Amino acid sequence: MSSRQIQLQNVRKIVLKLGTRVLLSHYKNPDQSHIEKLVEDIAFFHEKGYEFSIVSSGAVGFGMDMVGLTSRPTNLKNIQALASIGQNMLMQQWNQWFQKYNLPVGQILLTYDIIENRQRYLHARDCLQSVLHYKAVPIINENDSVAVDELKFGDNDTLSALTSILMDADLLILFSDIGGLYDHNPHENPQAKRISYMEKINDETYRLIEDRPNELSLGGMASKLKAAEKSAQMGTAVIITDGLKPDLRSLLNGKDVGTFFQPEKKYEKKRKRWIFFNHKIKGKLVVDEGAENALIHHSKSLLPGGIIQIEGQFTEGSIVGIFNTENEMIGKGISQYSSDDIQKIKGQRTDHIVLENGKRFYDEVIHRDNMIIL
Repeated sequence: MSSRQIQLQNVRKIVLKLGTRVLLSHYKNPDQSHIEKLVEDIAFFHEKGYEFSIVSSGAVGFGMDMVGLTSRPTNLKNIQALASIGQNMLMQQWNQWFQKYNLPVGQILLTYDIIENRQRYLHARDCLQSVLHYKAVPIINENDSVAVDELKFGDNDTLSALTSILMDADLLILFSDIGGLYDHNPHENPQAKRISYMEKINDETYRLIEDRPNELSLGGMASKLKAAEKSAQMGTAVIITDGLKPDLRSLLNGKDVGTFFQPEKKYEKKRKRWIFFNHKIKGKLVVDEGAENALIHHSKSLLPGGIIQIEGQFTEGSIVGIFNTENEMIGKGISQYSSDDIQKIKGQRTDHIVLENGKRFYDEVIHRDNMIIL
């Protein structure tokens, strides 16, 4: 068996992501056999016990099509209005495609703040799991009609990586308008070769891509690689493949289609996956070399004595970054103290810590169970 086939043997929870270009190409094509074949394949595997969630772009694109626009506006209010107009059409289309197989669909609209707050994150996860419990297919999209810049994921490739966490997915399939990752730009070089299997994404991988401007959607191959990198680091396998002629059966049977990204070891604690994905840190803690060594090589918690500098204002319970003296982020986690309290206790031994009210709450600023090392 190939490495890809071995990785796919036990896959059961799957996230599919389809972008605006892919969806509109099917919607505008009188012969919708390719998208209908994808839905047929989903229904086929659904009967066998697989669980699918679909991250679907297209609300703004459908809205543009309905009002006769050919290029995406830049004004936020206009984008929100188009998303409002198009979202209904998008769900109507998905419902129509799945109706033939008596599979209900459920709409889940998200904004970035659901992962900044642990409670809202858990509510979103529970909602997704409940939709799956009812044997329905969740259709997930960013809530573009109300989202403002600080609440946006940026693109639905990033949202698909979050959905992989929420679903605890085994596999994320990113359907694109290109057949995978190539060693050169296939639009410019007909000799470009598709990369079949990648063990790890690094800086060299990003140098392979050259995204083309696009008037419909936000994501490109760079955003897909970032989503693939995040998902693989969290233990989810990823395939980037052709969405214009999607072939789900071949993919799940381990055929050499698209580019397969090998997953890394999954974080056992689900809280650590939440910490990993939540990239908008609220502050910085700079630690000395001794603390850096203890965190990276000895799996220790972060104690006040190892902290030499604090940046930013934050409350207890915030996710903060842990940096070394070279300003490299070596980890992040949930702070058990506010920035003001850490300022008072940094550099001190734990048995010497006395806060203003006379109590010492925690020995650790960040407990190992609430921390990830990068």
